Amino acid sequence: MLLQELLGINEDVYFVEESYLAQRTIERTLDYLKGVRRFAEARKVRLLRVYEGEQTLGLLLFNSADEEVPVDFWSVFTGALAGTSSKKDFEAIKDSLLAFNIPEKEIEVSSETWRDAVNEYYSLMLVNRNLCPGCAVKSESYGSVFSENRVQRVAEIFDVLQKKGIYPEGRLLEVCCGNGMSTLALYRLGLNPLAVEINKCTVCQGLEQGVLNPRRTVVMDATALSRYFEPGSFDAVMGFMLGLVYEFNKELWINIVREMASVASEGALMLFTVSSKPEAEILAGALLRSGVKGEIVDNTDSEGTYDQWFFVGRKQKA
Repeated sequence: MLLQELLGINEDVYFVEESYLAQRTIERTLDYLKGVRRFAEARKVRLLRVYEGEQTLGLLLFNSADEEVPVDFWSVFTGALAGTSSKKDFEAIKDSLLAFNIPEKEIEVSSETWRDAVNEYYSLMLVNRNLCPGCAVKSESYGSVFSENRVQRVAEIFDVLQKKGIYPEGRLLEVCCGNGMSTLALYRLGLNPLAVEINKCTVCQGLEQGVLNPRRTVVMDATALSRYFEPGSFDAVMGFMLGLVYEFNKELWINIVREMASVASEGALMLFTVSSKPEAEILAGALLRSGVKGEIVDNTDSEGTYDQWFFVGRKQKA
């Protein structure tokens, strides 16, 4: 696990928050740390501190084995992914805690590496069925789930884009990644997207087959992107085979499009594929109203199944 590698520890690690999304509000983190602070005032505790510059990214508290938990482990507390208010609360409690206890080790890492470590932790918890008690979904073989034709179809889109002088650079977000078939094409092209998907089962499937990168995959609702990422966080935002996008559900997709545009940087590449022209037109209209200028491209083939139409454009200056 990346977190253990970064910290140079062998014991197990457990985040206090039960999900990646809970790291935004860190309610359990703040509650637990208040209890730790009271305990630490009376006696010394073993602490590790992870930081970047002046910012504390995380604190780890050592827990000795006992009858209830017969192994040593570290509890992990972080405010790095939290909203502004919660992050301030974390910093305040952290300062008072460290006033009584000097960390036995301090490790400096980048905030991006720390986020990857957090992502990986929750991905591994998911694929090991620790986030879905009683899961009855059986593993399927790679060949029964993944299609090389589908992967190649996505790769061909980038051949078209290169002929237009377009290629993604920088920080890349892929929305609605599913089990990772389109993500696999991006990996093979040398791209390293942060892939998000709301369906835990499909994400688990991609992780289980070694298709999705656990350090770069998050279970997340695309309608809430701006709650977890700051404006301008990504230089390219993509989604392959979005939909189905129809008149009856277009408001949902318009909302998702707004969210995607809100976390894109000025000049960011925006690329989205669908199966029909009407779907592409709905997305294009929403993107235009969200400050994205681009074009609809006819990408139809004889099979008429995947990625038949796509929109490609750039986010304009506000």
